[in-house]
Amino acid sequence: MNIYTDIEDEIDAIRDKIYERIKDMTPSERRAYYNALAEEARTKYNIRVIKSAPESEAVSR
Repeated sequence: MNIYTDIEDEIDAIRDKIYERIKDMTPSERRAYYNALAEEARTKYNIRVIKSAPESEAVSR
C-alpha cells in the first residue's frame, strides 16, 4: 500500500531548493556551505562536538 502525502511534496521542494543553491559549486564550496550550516545548527541548539576515539582504540574495547 502506497500512501502519498503532502510531506513528500515539501521534501521534494526542499531538495530542489538545495540543489539549485549548490549545483554550480565546486566540491570544496559545497563542503564549506554544509559546514557553515552545521556550525549554525550547533550554535543555535548548543550542540557540543567531541572527537571520536581513534579506530584502534574503538576496536580494542
